[in-house]
Amino acid sequence: MDNRRRRLQSRSVNHGRVKKLRLVGPLVALLVCQGSCKHAPGVSEEQSRSANSVAVDDLAQAGTLTVSLRALLVSEKSERPVLENEVLHAGDHLYFVLRTSQPAYLYVVLFGPDGVASVLFPGSDQPSARVAAQCPIRLPAQGSFYLQSPSGLQDLRVVASAEPLAVADRRLCEQLRLPCESGKAEPIPSCKAERSRALFSAVKVAAANTQGVAALRMQLKQEP
Repeated sequence: MDNRRRRLQSRSVNHGRVKKLRLVGPLVALLVCQGSCKHAPGVSEEQSRSANSVAVDDLAQAGTLTVSLRALLVSEKSERPVLENEVLHAGDHLYFVLRTSQPAYLYVVLFGPDGVASVLFPGSDQPSARVAAQCPIRLPAQGSFYLQSPSGLQDLRVVASAEPLAVADRRLCEQLRLPCESGKAEPIPSCKAERSRALFSAVKVAAANTQGVAALRMQLKQEP
């Protein structure tokens, strides 16, 4: 299998209330809590409420295109935001939530410690890169990723563009090792109203440059 284009493959096994998914790549999806999750030891009830509370909107609804990223660390019974420069470990579980202030083309690429790039969005479950304004995109759509060896720096790159990235910034498109052959416009998908109202504070927010491209980067330090 070509390491530079490793495709995510999945299989699911039900074990009571927990669904496990295994994906091939530098991150592996595992754990879905299918009921109410209690707080895990070491995470206070106040921290858990803070991680899941509704916050003011972090995206401007007019003007410049912006993109936000929220990363959450998951245990069997709770979750909390991942802090900037926080040290993670092999076996930790996490997922990401992204939103754009306007309809945009969204791209998420993870560079592992070995330099291999994995395209997390768009993916097999949503092949179109176009997303609706204010609509949360969860990665993975179900479950969570877990970190595998080798340890090192996990470099997450997020880009939102008013046009297909191959048109707006082809050089960046190639740097992210995305398919850059087509600049064809795509229709804006629908988003349920209740989803667009579910706003959460973001870890990072980036505004678009003069090319209409908003890019942010989150580096996750991973130790054994």
